[in-house]
Amino acid sequence: MNKIKSTIVLSALLFTQPISGFAANTNNMFGMWGSVTLTGDFKDISPSLEKFNWQVFNQTETRNDSSQGLRFNDNILFGHIAYQFNEHAALNIGYAHEWNDPLNKRSFQGSRPYQEFVWKQNLGDFKFMSRTRMEERINLTTGNDGYRARQLLRVNHPLPFMDGLSAYAGDEIMFYLNKNHFGKQGFSENRIFTGLSYQLNKKTGVDIGYMQQYIETISGSNVFIHNLQVNINYNF
Repeated sequence: MNKIKSTIVLSALLFTQPISGFAANTNNMFGMWGSVTLTGDFKDISPSLEKFNWQVFNQTETRNDSSQGLRFNDNILFGHIAYQFNEHAALNIGYAHEWNDPLNKRSFQGSRPYQEFVWKQNLGDFKFMSRTRMEERINLTTGNDGYRARQLLRVNHPLPFMDGLSAYAGDEIMFYLNKNHFGKQGFSENRIFTGLSYQLNKKTGVDIGYMQQYIETISGSNVFIHNLQVNINYNF
């Protein structure tokens, strides 16, 4: 009976399609995101650093928003140091560098310091994660800056028919707190995602999923991107 209940819940997570077409004037397109995540800690340096850990994350984004088909749009290299208060709560201080190539606009590099609070909670076989992030986006060409708040919720659940395999689903909503050239002040973006995670061994895992990305632009020509996501993660 428990396996049947799990299968029903996971089917809902994987196959329920959220409603993201918020506006009639929306450009639909396809995209692909590929990423690598590296994590580790500082225990080998000193036992006194056991509550600190680190993460480096690189993400490349493409989209087919031109007549040439799928093209490079963005690459972001993240890195942060985390302090683990306990098994549930952590505070991360990080920095991201962005290489952006928007369609029919000047390419630029961006600087993005960020601060985030992460909460993890298990309820039975369900693993919940909440991430609250504040980031400061700076265009290194123009100096324009945007202050963006982000709230992410994600849930994982193991699949009953294969060890190491789990399903995940989640949502992230974003708001700009000021007028800027990156995006619309107020609500600017929503990302709803679902997929599968497979833990190959104790150190290596892979995620394959789908994300609906809705962006409200300053011009009003909003964007709805259907993204295929692939992430490889390695824990040192």
